[in-house]
Amino acid sequence: MNAQLYAIALPALLLAWANGANDVSKGIATLIGSGLSKPAPAILWGTFWTLLGGVAAAFWGSALASTFAHGYLAADFRPDTAFVAGALCGAFGWVGIATRLGLPVSTTHGLLGGIVGAVWSKAGWEGLNGSAVASKALLPLLFSPLLAIVLCGVLLLAVRWLAEHIPAWRPGCCEPTEWQADPFRCATKGMDSGKPLRLSLLRWLHWLSSGAVSFARGLNDVPKIAALLIPALPALGLSAVETTFWAVGAVTTSMVAGSLWGGLRVARVLAFRVAELDAGRGLAANVGTSLLVLAASPLGLPVSTTHVSTGSLMGVRFADGSEPRQADALRAILIAWLVTLPLAALIGAGISWVLGGLFQAI
Repeated sequence: MNAQLYAIALPALLLAWANGANDVSKGIATLIGSGLSKPAPAILWGTFWTLLGGVAAAFWGSALASTFAHGYLAADFRPDTAFVAGALCGAFGWVGIATRLGLPVSTTHGLLGGIVGAVWSKAGWEGLNGSAVASKALLPLLFSPLLAIVLCGVLLLAVRWLAEHIPAWRPGCCEPTEWQADPFRCATKGMDSGKPLRLSLLRWLHWLSSGAVSFARGLNDVPKIAALLIPALPALGLSAVETTFWAVGAVTTSMVAGSLWGGLRVARVLAFRVAELDAGRGLAANVGTSLLVLAASPLGLPVSTTHVSTGSLMGVRFADGSEPRQADALRAILIAWLVTLPLAALIGAGISWVLGGLFQAI
């Protein structure tokens, strides 16, 4: 039993760590890209709110946990240790590689791929609940970034009233990065004294929206991983309530550690290589992301924070024509999205098949 416990717990915690390193960027990239924050304070801010979201998941994450524990499986499929470990390894394998490459990919998508691959290696396609996979996974994952693009384009128009009188950058005024941090460097004589107040409000809202995205990410992602860790914990003699809190606590702790250790690599890509950001654009992207993810979590819909947040940045980019100043990473990101599910499924199927043989031999 100890070997089976480790076979599930280790990849679950590694996946949570990789998720933290890849996904903390989704809430803070706009702070960094708009010049409102240096990377280190932004990562600490995002990690803190992710921690709070993980704690909240112990109370409000049951719908998502139920979906990922058994919602995608056929009624007669009996998950075992090899299946669970394979699903987790499939997700961790690809998310870990993508994080190393600086690509913002979806842990949700990777975990779904790992589950599909692990089921297929044990029972073929008959082991899956096809209608649940389509309605509760593929459709939300497909349409959430499209909805984010539209929503954030609209939100960008809505927040412009806060910024309509903020001075625009002009050549000779200052460096563009200095203007991003303080647009009133380019103020002309006689400008309305209420404008600094509007800018201050815009900045505060931007920080709060960043925290909301990070909170939503923790609330949405922790239950997905904890759901696959929970079946291994009764071996420790824990009650049902203790099992839930230990699983959520362990996953949240590992996610926080990953955020602090490796969150900067992907954050730089989203901050500087998807769209040119300022406070207004960043606020629109964050508000759209947090609204969609927070709305989906209680419904048990596994939307991807990655897809939604990047879709939000795309919405800002398309609405304003705000091309990034650094090398455009959008094509690489879209390719990474397309290969996430099949690669995670391939890894998950292989690991599940190997472990199934090993456990039978023991």
